[in-house]
Amino acid sequence: MKPFKTLLALSLLSVMFSAMACEDSDTEDTVLESATLSGVVTFSGTWPGTGTVSISLNRTWPPTGAPYAFKSITSAEIESDQYSYIFENVAFGVYASIAVSWLDPDDSNPMTNQHALGVYGGTAQAFFMDADSVIVSETNYEVSGLDFTATF
Repeated sequence: MKPFKTLLALSLLSVMFSAMACEDSDTEDTVLESATLSGVVTFSGTWPGTGTVSISLNRTWPPTGAPYAFKSITSAEIESDQYSYIFENVAFGVYASIAVSWLDPDDSNPMTNQHALGVYGGTAQAFFMDADSVIVSETNYEVSGLDFTATF
């Protein structure tokens, strides 16, 4: 009877170890929660002596409120007339524009004091109304090459 119990115990142990070995928690898919957008803005013209230049990520275009995200750009960050930007931790969804603008310090009217210098996919001839939207999702979460020109 003792050999039977020993064999039974060994069999149960081997089944238990096999079941645990088959559990593969390391290969579970990671659920992404945000995206990254990046590109290069090429500037032309003379950098303004006053005012703030910024780049913004907007849910609407033209913007009707605060941007989803923005960064101020200083002339010290420009190398060979180019500025490399990155927006990280961007919520999934549709963004109507990535835009560079200049805040005119001599214009106190918030309706007119921001001047668009360039917009991803947009042209000055169309007053930047032809901006390209960017869509980010769980399958399109790292978007690069969003390059455009901004002119002073």
